[in-house]
Amino acid sequence: MNMSHGWIQIRGAKQNNLKNLDLRIPLNALTVITGVSGSGKSTLAFDILYAEGQRRYVESFSAYARQFLDRMDKPDVESIESIPPTIAIDQSRAVRTSRSTVGTMTELHDHFKLLFAKIGVLHCRSCERIVERDSAQSVLAKLGTLAEGAPVILTFPLAAPAAVSWEEMRNGLSQAGFHRLLEGQTIRELDEITEAPQRQQALEIIADRFAFRAENKKRILDSLEQAFHYGKGRLSLHLPQENWRREPFSNHLHCPHCDISYRDPAPNLFSFNSPLGACETCRGFGRVIDIDLDLVIPDHGKSLSEGAIKPWINRKRRMRRLLDFCERKKISTTKPWGELAEKQQRLVVDGDGEYRGIRGWFRRLERRSYRMHVRVMLARYRAYLICPDC
Repeated sequence: MNMSHGWIQIRGAKQNNLKNLDLRIPLNALTVITGVSGSGKSTLAFDILYAEGQRRYVESFSAYARQFLDRMDKPDVESIESIPPTIAIDQSRAVRTSRSTVGTMTELHDHFKLLFAKIGVLHCRSCERIVERDSAQSVLAKLGTLAEGAPVILTFPLAAPAAVSWEEMRNGLSQAGFHRLLEGQTIRELDEITEAPQRQQALEIIADRFAFRAENKKRILDSLEQAFHYGKGRLSLHLPQENWRREPFSNHLHCPHCDISYRDPAPNLFSFNSPLGACETCRGFGRVIDIDLDLVIPDHGKSLSEGAIKPWINRKRRMRRLLDFCERKKISTTKPWGELAEKQQRLVVDGDGEYRGIRGWFRRLERRSYRMHVRVMLARYRAYLICPDC
């Protein structure tokens, strides 16, 4: 292995307690520094590795930018090779809140927010395709997968304003150089259409028809730019040879397949302390107050008829409804709760719509929580649980 790649190499380290130390530290690996008190662990980690990595990173800035940054002293070493920019985790941070994590207390979370906002890949929530801004150049690059000479019809969508007549639209399109539209798999001349097409959907105006060839790339690029312009950032490619497959594109952060628009990623989207990024269920706390089924059914060795559901032991009407429901669903009331199938347990807990189950009964109680005895009872069976969504 070349000594200059894959390793941080330190020669002649004489900082503080270090006595002319030579060592190699592997990159892209977790390295732990151990030793007795006073042996120079912190000196090596902070005063040499961190200080030199930061110093070289700051030196790469312009002179104007460097005047606003703290400059670190060069460590007492003969040479350091292959050291990347560094981040040091603060050892002493006393401020703690209910939302404090390792990431927030060390301020690494701020770096990750910026990183994820830059490198995050957006996927459509409906079709799960990657959502990205296309351009004439990117669409042309995607056309490169077609066979030489494959026919392509290029269209852009045009929404017809209600206040504009079909004749005015047709004349405007003709003046702009567009004379055809695509209806399904049929190409129609605008001059032959005397009545306005149905306006529930945007019209597919043909911007160009061409056979894909390498020598036509300049013309194709011009047509794509024109289609993006008149289609207000949207266009479609129709491939007759592939069963009229349609490939839509958009130069906005928009999924053209599902017609869903998205906003640009921002650092706060990746912060649980921000309303933008916080989980809607737990609001960023990571825990929710919910019914703890281990408190509701504490003994899994008991059957339903023996009172496995603790808050219903003395509720005869509620128990009668439960037993009737179990009879309809063929759920054993004499078998221990722990031996019931998971699907059967879920039916008892969540119900089936007509029968509300354990959770439905507690939701009904929560609507009466203005009464003191109801609040006391709810408190017996509630607990802080890990948020099920995040």
